[in-house]
Amino acid sequence: LHNLAACGMALVPGIWAQPSIANYPKVEFKGVIQSVQLARGEGMPAIVVKTADATVRVVLGSMRYLMEQNFNPKAGAEVQVRGFKASEEDVYAISVTLTAENKTVHLRDEQGRPLWQRGRYGRGPSQ
Repeated sequence: LHNLAACGMALVPGIWAQPSIANYPKVEFKGVIQSVQLARGEGMPAIVVKTADATVRVVLGSMRYLMEQNFNPKAGAEVQVRGFKASEEDVYAISVTLTAENKTVHLRDEQGRPLWQRGRYGRGPSQ
């Protein structure tokens, strides 16, 4: 048990050292959804978007929040994305618009805070 606790404590500094996504550059782009990654147990849902220049994985938000927002992206749909560019391949979405449906889901605020967690901190829903 003592060794397990020591291992856990060793991990804590790494957790706190991770940069906030708000420190990543903001990007905007359009593209076509190549695939939707919404399977249970695979972490946060994401969409893979093919743009004119690259293929980008767009990390969305909690499945519960996406369902509450009635957001149902499908492969082949055109999208417009605003987000934080974490790497060449990964973007954390601020908002995603399904172009044909003119439907936008807002996922994070401009500081990168997840909107699906607003109720937990007493700030109420974002409008």
